Amino acid sequence: MKSLFLLPLCLCVAGVATAAESMPADSAVPMHAVVRAAATEWGPAPPVLPAGAQAVVLHGDPGESGAFAIRLKVPAGYRVPRHWHPTDEQVTLISGDFNLSMGAKDDATDAALVPGDYVDLPARMQHEASTRNGAVVEIHGEGPFQIHYVDPADDPTANKD
Repeated sequence: MKSLFLLPLCLCVAGVATAAESMPADSAVPMHAVVRAAATEWGPAPPVLPAGAQAVVLHGDPGESGAFAIRLKVPAGYRVPRHWHPTDEQVTLISGDFNLSMGAKDDATDAALVPGDYVDLPARMQHEASTRNGAVVEIHGEGPFQIHYVDPADDPTANKD
């Protein structure tokens, strides 16, 4: 089992700390955060994802229990091999093109997403993702967020001799 977010603490706060706007403290009013897209500070994605992606945590801590929201920016030709998560994953395509192959490889359903499209991927459902021209996706879920590759050889963190 691999935890998707082995990000240093500085990355976990990078997108919110520099871009957050908060209301004055008031015990009756919960705090909120506004993350401005133009102020997003991207960092390297966790090593459990194939090289080349960048990430920012928008809300929560994906490595801990509780709700989280992250964005991933992936380059042209990027692919995450078939994998699954122990919790539900909600994905929204923000920009670019994004293809999902959902289900076991032999009977997968493919979907080409356009910006604004949303997909709810149930826990343990196998899927893989790819892009031709690059994409930014937003992922919401309940942590801890983990990724399990169907073929262990696809795991970028596996010891490969």
